[in-house]
Amino acid sequence: MDEFRFENTVKLTESQYVSVFGILPRPLSSRKMRFALLGAAGILLLFTRYTLLIGLSLLGLLVLTAFIPRIISFGSRSLFRKHLYLRDALTYGVSDQKLWVKGSKIDASVSWSMLVTWREIEGWLVLSPSGIPPVLLLLARLQEEGLYGRVRALAASNAPEFNKSAQVSK
Repeated sequence: MDEFRFENTVKLTESQYVSVFGILPRPLSSRKMRFALLGAAGILLLFTRYTLLIGLSLLGLLVLTAFIPRIISFGSRSLFRKHLYLRDALTYGVSDQKLWVKGSKIDASVSWSMLVTWREIEGWLVLSPSGIPPVLLLLARLQEEGLYGRVRALAASNAPEFNKSAQVSK
């Protein structure tokens, strides 16, 4: 393969950081409908003493489910505030040999073999290697420069995609 090099400089806001690094997907209307139906069923189960415990358990589980995204969002916001290097513009880059993050307070790079996982989210290709912060590459710029296929192939050959089950080979 020919050598290549790609860099983009980004200054993330707190809300962008949370949207990229949030673990839970945004709720779909079908999920909201199921949530409402389960809530209605939980309320109906409160009316008899035989199903009261089941109704309370179901409603408690729904309340917990409603607050989990806020708890995770709080954790991501807290991480953003604690990592001082995230307050500055960072240059994220890849080449055929390595991945890197550079800024006024950080300069780190690793080889592709250190990649742990990768994913595409919110218009970004997020490469998460061991030993350095995640590398954020704008998908639009990668495609514009004709490097998207090569970078994604390198990512896929070095690490599994985030939250995807591994293919079982025979």
